Amino acid sequence: MLYWPGLPSNRRAVFSGLTCLTFLAVALGSAPRAYANVYATNVRIRGTVESSATTATVYVPCNIVQIDYLLNEPASAGVTVEILSGQNAVRTLRFEAGNPGALRGTNTVFWDVKDEADNFVPLGQYSVHITAASTGYGDWSQISDDFSAGNYVYAPRGIAVNRNPRSPYYGRVFVSNGEVGLHPQSEPGDRVGIRKLNADGSLAEESGFGDGGWFLTGNNTVPSKLEVSEDDRVYVSDSVQGVVVRFDQGLSSGSRALFLRPDNTTNSTASLRGPFITGAGTNMQIWMADTTNPGSTGIRRWTAASNGLIATNDPGLTVVRAGSGSDLNLAPSDAALDRSNRIYAVQFRDNSGDPADRVMRFPSYDESGTPQTDSDWKIGSGDDSMRGASGVAVDSTDSYVAVAFSGAGAGFGRTGGGVKIFRAADGSDVLTLTPGPFHDHTDVAWDNVGNLYVCDNWDSIWRVYSPPGANQATTVAPQALEAGMPPLAAVLQPLSQTSGQFFFALSGRTNMDYVIEGSSDLHSWVPVLTNNDICATRLVVVSAPQIRRFYRALTKSTE
Repeated sequence: MLYWPGLPSNRRAVFSGLTCLTFLAVALGSAPRAYANVYATNVRIRGTVESSATTATVYVPCNIVQIDYLLNEPASAGVTVEILSGQNAVRTLRFEAGNPGALRGTNTVFWDVKDEADNFVPLGQYSVHITAASTGYGDWSQISDDFSAGNYVYAPRGIAVNRNPRSPYYGRVFVSNGEVGLHPQSEPGDRVGIRKLNADGSLAEESGFGDGGWFLTGNNTVPSKLEVSEDDRVYVSDSVQGVVVRFDQGLSSGSRALFLRPDNTTNSTASLRGPFITGAGTNMQIWMADTTNPGSTGIRRWTAASNGLIATNDPGLTVVRAGSGSDLNLAPSDAALDRSNRIYAVQFRDNSGDPADRVMRFPSYDESGTPQTDSDWKIGSGDDSMRGASGVAVDSTDSYVAVAFSGAGAGFGRTGGGVKIFRAADGSDVLTLTPGPFHDHTDVAWDNVGNLYVCDNWDSIWRVYSPPGANQATTVAPQALEAGMPPLAAVLQPLSQTSGQFFFALSGRTNMDYVIEGSSDLHSWVPVLTNNDICATRLVVVSAPQIRRFYRALTKSTE
């Protein structure tokens, strides 16, 4: 018998003579090829001076640029880093598969600020493009590591990925945990709150967990579904309080705001589930599924007010009606939209042979004030392989719609749980992911390059699946790179003291005399040495005196 270490004993998957990989049963149709699966995230440019979120500066000549990025999986066809001036590449760096620069996880590469002819580039602004490529897989394949500490979540309820390529948080993964595990003091995945991970499953830079000051012990709060908006806000549904709470990407308590509240529904018995977010700013809209059964209103929508929140006592409006006479004949359990605002809904049905359809697509809402009732397509009536529809998501190309099914029954008596992918155009089957018996899946999400993320509640794991086929994706660094001239005023930075010598880094103009002066009282200054160099940043060494001394650097003209 094989057990998964690191999982609570009551949630460990038990295997009999087989590995977890052999339990992956994939039923494939003739699916269209997805366009990417390996991509660069967490791109950071580090120049001569401290970089900002929008700009990195390198002094020319003699300095180097450090470029950091993270790959969600190895780039089996290599990585290309291009430095562009406008639309023209001035330098291309190539990193072959299996070598640093093309490895899973964080990679660091350097640019010497020279063009292909080995000349320093002209002063100006440049952009950095990172293209990762893969030979791909023959079938949909798991690319995440179940044994990675970051992939463990005791009771995963929702999952979302930052799909904003202009964001420094591009590719960040958020997973909500809805129950306290066995070791919350030492294991972040056992705490009620939200895990923050990188695309490879490693912990986010600031930490791998956040509660936003809201999901605290004793507060009677539980995070459920969550979404990331195109302006980098995280929206989390609190399934106990019946609200949607908004945070920044760090889930800081200072960023917290109540976005949708109980006063935003006229039906006191409504049980709203979601959210799905479209737009940004005053164009921000939130879409929720009213899961009340019987008596669901259907899928409702609200538009943000000028302050970016839903106005007090704004009840929203019904965009897809549930009940008699509608293809959404009972109650939605989740909803999602594609880029054309077509609406995808799922219904949670766990009785064997239930005739209600489980997955359907409705046209985009026409703003007429009349809710939609007729779907473009609907599937799943009486299908026991589609029991317990819990989450739905559409990929960024509107090619696929994925649905998480929790199945029916409990514990070792549960059956039918899994993840299914359908063609968004007509609802036809693409594949079924079934990790094994007893599994209940709670949510699904897609990243911006076509990978599918799923929550497996039985295994207390979130996983990532790559579509088949060779692929590549280009990520543009969110920071602009400025090749500039250093300021006239010198910057003197202490580095170390060794063998009776002080080592300083002096940054200043090239081919200009700078005088290093010393003082013991900050009043009387005496010259120590004069420096002139062809490099903007240079090493300066002075003899360490026996008494305390202060140092400064001045241009010779101001001496």
